[in-house]
Amino acid sequence: MPTLTVNGADLAYDDAGTGHPLLLVHAGIANRHMWDPVWDAFGSRFRVIRPDLRGFGETPAATEPFTNWQDLAELLRGLDALPAHVIGVSSGGSASLELAIMAPDLVDRLVLVAPGQAGWSWAAQLNADWEAEEAAWQRGDRDEVAWSNVRTWVDGPLRGGEAPADLRQAVFDMYRPALELQAVDGAVDSANLEPPAPGRLGEVAAPTLVVVGELDQPDMMDIGEHLAREIRGARLARMPGVSHLPPMEDPDAFSALVIEFLEAR
Repeated sequence: MPTLTVNGADLAYDDAGTGHPLLLVHAGIANRHMWDPVWDAFGSRFRVIRPDLRGFGETPAATEPFTNWQDLAELLRGLDALPAHVIGVSSGGSASLELAIMAPDLVDRLVLVAPGQAGWSWAAQLNADWEAEEAAWQRGDRDEVAWSNVRTWVDGPLRGGEAPADLRQAVFDMYRPALELQAVDGAVDSANLEPPAPGRLGEVAAPTLVVVGELDQPDMMDIGEHLAREIRGARLARMPGVSHLPPMEDPDAFSALVIEFLEAR
């Protein structure tokens, strides 16, 4: 597992394949291995790079201020992978959007999958879920923090029950160790972009595909529709039968959708 020192942090990453660079940015409940189900499909057509962001997988948490978009920019520069197509999921989508705004010369095409958005007015149920998660964190029940996120984001509110057991366990197994990394004294999260990205969507120059799962939280579908309207020329794709992590839930359909977009002329 190689690492690259980026802005004072040793980022773990994988780099495989040949061709146009493709950066894969994981969700905030996962790590770089969430891309395993689509790794071969993408690696057969692109040079694929997938880092563990700070506090996930094999990359330590930060104790000094940082931004994920700057880490991603320096990773691409350090690996001479410019410009790159960029795919980001959830909070990884937020970081990818910020990268496209702040370093447009580094981003060729952009795929935002179930991206979050700073300042969004979240539904009451999501706020209640987050309050319960915070209570579990405060009492030191990190297993419950992880399972709470599985219920919120993997099961979701529209599936009519639990997601497949292997998917639920895979996400738990990625997120639970991250909670230990993030529990170190002085750990900090990535700082938000200033001015925030929601007011700067007109600055996105890269051709953009926004992907949402039809079983995801309704807020995420609303955000996806908003981004597709506000980013110039963006396309919205709704994936049936999946929630918040389409690359893991339906890798064949996801990879086909994304490859078609990335290779379109």
